[in-house]
Amino acid sequence: MKLEKREITLNEIDSVKDAFVMQKILLNEYVMALEKVERKETRGELTRLLQDSCEDLFFLCDVQRRLADEKI
Repeated sequence: MKLEKREITLNEIDSVKDAFVMQKILLNEYVMALEKVERKETRGELTRLLQDSCEDLFFLCDVQRRLADEKI
């Protein structure tokens, strides 16, 4: 049995979708971390990072919509 090499490429839509999914995972991790921290400074930093990640997620969502509209 011979294995063939196949060229696998990601298009822009797939790349943005992957980034979107990873951002959602990151948001979930920040929320889980907030449940465990006790220091006020750490909570503040996690809250800031959570807000930044939300903004990134909204941006990626907008990019996905724009790419989908261009594809049509």
